[in-house]
Amino acid sequence: MKSFSLFQWIIGFLILITVDLFAEAFVFDWLNWNGTNKNDWFFILWWAIVFGWLLYGINKFSKKIF
Repeated sequence: MKSFSLFQWIIGFLILITVDLFAEAFVFDWLNWNGTNKNDWFFILWWAIVFGWLLYGINKFSKKIF
């Protein structure tokens, strides 16, 4: 079984940031959602996924350390 590395964890965060930047730059502009509350669901979901990714990484790395 392949082990989870810090590099993979960082790549995951970079992918999450890329998705957010793409949505803010192109999708929300295309849908005219910039400056409205129509995009709030996206940010709530995005922050929940980021927090989940953080907890997943902390769990994996704490098992490796201890």
